[in-house]
Amino acid sequence: MSVTHPGNDRSFVAPKLDDRAAETEIARVLAVALAMGADDALNEKLRGLAGADLRSAFAVSQPDGIWLTVKDQRVAAERDRPLNVALVEADALRANGPSIARALSDALARSTALPDAIRLVRPLLGPREAPSRREFAALLPWAPALEQTAYKTAASIAVTLDILRPYIVADLHAGVAVPPRLLRQYWQRMHSAAQFSLLASDAAAAPWLGEMARHFDWGNWTPTFTLLRERTTWLAACAARSAAAFGEAAVQGYGGKLSQARHPFKIFDGLFGLAAIALGNPDLAPAIAVEIRLLRRLAEASGSLSAPYVRQAYDDALATVDGTAAWAEHDAEEIEALGWSGDRAAGLATDVALRTDPAIVTQSGHLLGFIILPTVFATPLTHFNPVRKTASASRPATSAGVISQVVRSAWGDPAPRPARVLH
Repeated sequence: MSVTHPGNDRSFVAPKLDDRAAETEIARVLAVALAMGADDALNEKLRGLAGADLRSAFAVSQPDGIWLTVKDQRVAAERDRPLNVALVEADALRANGPSIARALSDALARSTALPDAIRLVRPLLGPREAPSRREFAALLPWAPALEQTAYKTAASIAVTLDILRPYIVADLHAGVAVPPRLLRQYWQRMHSAAQFSLLASDAAAAPWLGEMARHFDWGNWTPTFTLLRERTTWLAACAARSAAAFGEAAVQGYGGKLSQARHPFKIFDGLFGLAAIALGNPDLAPAIAVEIRLLRRLAEASGSLSAPYVRQAYDDALATVDGTAAWAEHDAEEIEALGWSGDRAAGLATDVALRTDPAIVTQSGHLLGFIILPTVFATPLTHFNPVRKTASASRPATSAGVISQVVRSAWGDPAPRPARVLH
């Protein structure tokens, strides 16, 4: 993708993500798994390597310790080494690499595995803000085999946001209208990144997520920051579940980041991430509370706690982690205003949640981001998304005007923000 200086080419539009589903690595990874069950010749080839009898189950080793178990033309992704089935070990796969590659290529050409994989992955790529609950749930059984690719996909999409953003911000600062299709592309990518992050948010993913966290440069990254900085409550909910999946390995990184943070939003991000880890991993909550109290004393000594917003962020984070935040009950006024109480056909992806900044201090005196956390962790991942698809099949349900307001609030010259979620 070639990029000119922002403002020099107002016709610039990146390719739509859903149009590129066939080219994504995650669709190819899923297609390989589907082909093992769908194509008889590939199935027979792998069964022979496993030494498995006809009609008996066998399992094929995958990178990063994952296994694909094949039984009765059905494939299941598993994290643990299967017991009592014939195995195709990694050594056998390497030794027979060329012949397996040919068999796989032929299988993908003969079977519907690739079109089926594309059909499963495409809803997460837009153009709607959210796939249906059923569409997202269809991918969850494959999470062990897909989650590392899913997280990498989310990170790659986030890079494209960094490429698109200067074009939008240049127009916002110049006071000219941003082209609607550019706004919709940005919006689509924000939400696709969140969906793939959710797909990689299983607690069992903590070992590889934690290892990854230890190798990232925390000077420019936290598990929450990429989504949280777009300043919508829906994205904050997805970021919270992603941070919790990192678990204990991310606590030290957040603590180090928070100890150096001076900007109020970066302080909010650090405290939000720690609180999310505590709620997602209750056994870590006491140690995280100790960490936050220590950081609060350091902030007070440095003078940064003098800002009312920062004081409130620390207070809210501690109450959330300690479990004393009575103001964050499921029937809280802010939860009701978000449309997150009662019969929630929209899941957490309500219109209000899609456009409301989680960093605001509400009329109750507490930061919205901390108010939502108990509800976020009480909600199954499948229920983050709506029961049914949104009406439009060709564009986000959110209007370009609302998208512009949200992006302006996060990246432009924001208008004064309300103190409370109103509707």
